[in-house]
Amino acid sequence: MVSFFVEQFIHQNGYLTVFISVALAGEVGLFAGAALARSGTVSLTGVIILGAAASFTGNTIYYYAGRFLWSRWGFLREKFGEKVSRSSRVVNRFGSPIMLVARFFYGIRDIVPITLGLCQTAPVPFMVYNIIGAFLWAYSFTILGKAFSSFVKGYAGSLNATLIWAAVSTLFLLAYFSIRKLVTRWR
Repeated sequence: MVSFFVEQFIHQNGYLTVFISVALAGEVGLFAGAALARSGTVSLTGVIILGAAASFTGNTIYYYAGRFLWSRWGFLREKFGEKVSRSSRVVNRFGSPIMLVARFFYGIRDIVPITLGLCQTAPVPFMVYNIIGAFLWAYSFTILGKAFSSFVKGYAGSLNATLIWAAVSTLFLLAYFSIRKLVTRWR
């Protein structure tokens, strides 16, 4: 019964579901969006656009938090201080173009925009590289999600779309948290 309501919500609010899942879970949201596109709930182009918009919005918020709130909010310094100081060398070396690749690396994707804001990087170059990087990121992971969704669909052709979506999302959540744990141990 609950799965029926979840499926109804997803089919009625597919794009909202994609935007929220990308904002909260990044790549996992793009993979889930690609699975939804495969089931016909949303378009693949819509997933890419919403993924880029969610990523762009998040990084812009981080940039302005670093630029204007860092000195006022002690909890930001406590939470991100060490990471920001480590990333400042990379940001000072590469500047705004680092936004093209930063979101592909777990652990620095949220720190680099904060550091660029702290370094008083001009907003226009930041925004240009931020939007280009957001589209590259969203396109790459949506296409990977589409390929994976096609692979799963090929082996699970008799299952309904909701079950496939749930299975794909669960697998990617597990993979995401496993990689996150490995990266944390590696540091």
